[in-house]
Order: sequence, then C-alpha cells, then structure tokens
Amino acid sequence: PANAPDATPPADADPACTPAPLELLVYGDFDLGPGHWDETSGGGFPVIVVQDEIDGADADSGTFLTWLGGYSQTGGAIDVFFQDVVVPADATPIAVTGKIRIATAETLGLAFDTLDLEVVNPTSGAVLEAVTSWSNLDASTGWVDVSANLTGSYAGQSIRLRWTGDYDSTQTTHFLLDTWSLSTTSCP
Repeated sequence: PANAPDATPPADADPACTPAPLELLVYGDFDLGPGHWDETSGGGFPVIVVQDEIDGADADSGTFLTWLGGYSQTGGAIDVFFQDVVVPADATPIAVTGKIRIATAETLGLAFDTLDLEVVNPTSGAVLEAVTSWSNLDASTGWVDVSANLTGSYAGQSIRLRWTGDYDSTQTTHFLLDTWSLSTTSCP
C-alpha cells in the first residue's frame, strides 16, 4: 500500500549487534595491587594496601582495598586516587557502584575531612561532574553500598574517575574503598 511505513532499517543500523554489559574499570576490586591505578598520598603512604595493614578492617572482597586518609599532617593533607578509562562511542548511560567504609576520630560534628568522587577530563584536569562526596560525618561501622548514574554524556571520550581526600591537621578520618565498578553497555 502507498501509506505503508518503510520497513528498511537505517543504513547505519547493525542488526547483528546486541549491546552487552561492559566494565570500564580495570581491577576495581584492587586485588592485583596498584597496577592500573594512579595514587598520590600527601603523607607519602601507599593507597592500595593489604587489609592486614588496617586494624579491624577487612576488605569487602579479596585481601586488598584502598585506604585514603588515616593520618595527620601539619597544615592538612590531600590524597588523590584515580583511573583513566575510554568510553565506547555507543555506550549507554554509565553507572558507578562500590563500597565505602568510614571511621573517624573527629568528635565536633563538623565536616573536617572530606572525600570527593568526580569525573575529570584527563588532559585538562577540569572537573566534568561531581558524582558524590563524603565526610567524617558519614562514619559507619561497616561497608556501605554506593550507587550513582553519571549524568554527563561521555560516549567516545576518555574520562578519569577520581577520588580526592582532603584532611585537616588534627583528628584522623579513614576512608576505605573496595569493589568498585564503572559499567555501561556497548556492542562488542
């Protein structure tokens, strides 16, 4: 019939493609050590550590975890921990999930020590998206699930997933991370 819709798929459609889950982070459980991660500690300490190095804190999975903060330094300190990833051009929305555990000696009810999770341009260092943040006020007795969907459109780009800890010079706060994922779907 003259008014029938055109059933021909667009020329750029790939009927053989079925989007599949894709993990963008390499070793998000940290259990092979710092190999694919970059870390800088204001106190000069390693960030990815074996759980035995932290009294009373077992890893969520395996034996390694990430330990930001936990030390005092005159004038305060900053720790930075990140991984650069390439997002496929056909990627659908990206989700970040993981576990965090926070222990603190702060007692005054103010946010003296903070940890920010951001998406950053790896070339310029510009923050593209503030994903979430924590402070000593979020202290917990065990692992807490974290889940967020990135709001930016990063398909076809290189991005950096970065945690930045900023601590004052008095009471300590320990930010522990484990079992992180940055996932999307893409055609294999």
